[in-house]
Amino acid sequence: MTIQMTCPWCEDELAFLVDEAADELVCSGCAMRMQFAPDPEVTYGLLYASAA
Repeated sequence: MTIQMTCPWCEDELAFLVDEAADELVCSGCAMRMQFAPDPEVTYGLLYASAA
C-alpha cells in the first residue's frame, strides 16, 4: 500500500510505501523511514478519509 503525503526530509509531497512488517513508512524520494501506526488502514482513514 502507498500513501501520498509530505515528507519532512524532502519537503515535497511524495508517495510513501507502507512496510507493514516493520510498521514503517518509506519515502519514495529519499528512502527515509519513519514509524507508522500499527494499523495502516486506520491511520489512512484518520489522515485522508475526510478529504476523499
